[in-house]
Parts: sequence; C-alpha cells; structure tokens
Amino acid sequence: MAPLTAEQKEQNGSLLIILMLLCSIGALLLFDHGVFSKLHPNVVALWKLRHLPEHRIGDRFEGPAILRGTLETTDTERQTPAGNPSVVYYAWVEDHYRSGRSTTVRVICNIGEDEQLVFRQGTSTLPFELFHHDEHIALVKKDGWLESLPMQRVAIDLGRVTEWTTVPPSMKERCKDGLYQRGTLYYKEARITSSQPMVVVACQQDGVLRSCPPGSVVPGILALGSLDRVLQVFAELPLNWLRGPALLLVIVMGYLCSALLKYSGGDS
Repeated sequence: MAPLTAEQKEQNGSLLIILMLLCSIGALLLFDHGVFSKLHPNVVALWKLRHLPEHRIGDRFEGPAILRGTLETTDTERQTPAGNPSVVYYAWVEDHYRSGRSTTVRVICNIGEDEQLVFRQGTSTLPFELFHHDEHIALVKKDGWLESLPMQRVAIDLGRVTEWTTVPPSMKERCKDGLYQRGTLYYKEARITSSQPMVVVACQQDGVLRSCPPGSVVPGILALGSLDRVLQVFAELPLNWLRGPALLLVIVMGYLCSALLKYSGGDS
C-alpha cells in the first residue's frame, strides 16, 4: 500500500478535526438537553420541597406539608431479627461473590415491619399510613454522592445501616430456603425507635397522615432528624444523567485539542 502524500495527510487531518468538532457540538447539545429536560425540573421540584409549609397536628391542611415528631407503634414494641428494639425496621441479607474480575452483590432475602404506626407531637397523635396503600417506597441505604432515588417514590431514611457478617437465627428462620449463597453473606438492617426525632412529608386525609396524590412534589418522606440526606439522593438522579454527557464532552474536547496540537506542530 502506497504511503500517503502530504496533501492526503493534510486532508485526513482536516476531516478528523471536522469530525471532532461535530462530536463536540453533539455532546454540547446533549448536555444542554440534559440541563433543560432533566436538571431544571428537578431543581424546581427540590426548591418546592425545601419550601413546603411546616404544620402541627391539629392544623387544617391537605397538600404536602412538613411535620416533626416521633413515631410509635400501636403494637407491642418490635424487635429486629438481630434483637434490637424498633418501631420501624427493614432487614435484608446480601450475598457478595466474585463474578469475573468484579464483585457482584445481590439481595437474597428482605423483611420489614412498618405497619400499625402513630405519629406523635407532644400529647397529640395522628394515625400514620404514609406507605400502607401500595405506594412505591425506597429506602436510603448508603452514604455518599452516587446513590440516587426518583422523587416519585416515598423516600425512607432511617439513618445509618448496620451490618453483620453473621446472619441472625431469626432471619434464617424467616428466610428459610432463600439463603442460597455463592459467596459471603452480610446481614444488614435499618431501624428507628420511638424516641428518635423524625421529619415527615405527607398529606392529611380524613384525620390520617397519608401519601400525597399524583402531581404533588413528592408522594411522601419519612426521615430521621432532617431531610438533608433525602434531598441529596433526590438531587443525585439528574446529576448522574448529566455526568455521562459531561464525560463524553471532556473526552471529545481532549481528543480535539490533541489533534489540533499534533497537526499545528506538523505544519510548523
């Protein structure tokens, strides 16, 4: 195959630069689309969420509102499979095993108790049914900037998730034959007690705290102490979508700059 002439090399270089320019423009357009279609609506929704009115039991309200208090159960004091007292808890078993060069994590069993609840502010109480009517719920399990949740879910933040490498006998009994393991099993649980301060975003219907109807800024939130952690995972969802176009833009611009330096150096 005959070597390329200087003129052909120059033409190839020009075509490469034009191609990279087109790719960079496409990446910019994709990034702009993400900003306006993904980020902007979520920013507006988060602003509305942060500025929801705060109410107390006895106030007349219907739309989403913030309430601060504690949760109690009308049942006897509950215990997690690990024997810890709780009002609400979620427990699950993860199987961590090697798959090729990476580690795969799968949840092989999960249980929880979150019914027969009452929300308390001082001496006043209201029945609490935030996630008792087939709502889609999501538990915040991790700390960090990569976990994300859609705002269409009822978000539950029970604080720090505790972990054991030994599965409690009570959990084994309730999971029965579901604990088929490929690697190392980890038992994890998140829980709250009746003395811990909770923040709730909910609607009031017939004297009951319930999830909000479709079209509300969020269907509901149950968070330990503050809404900060839930707001963070809500914000991560559009940001994760934007990180892909941003990375593509950086790569394309890097190649473009490299090609420009190469051919400008060759011409000199």
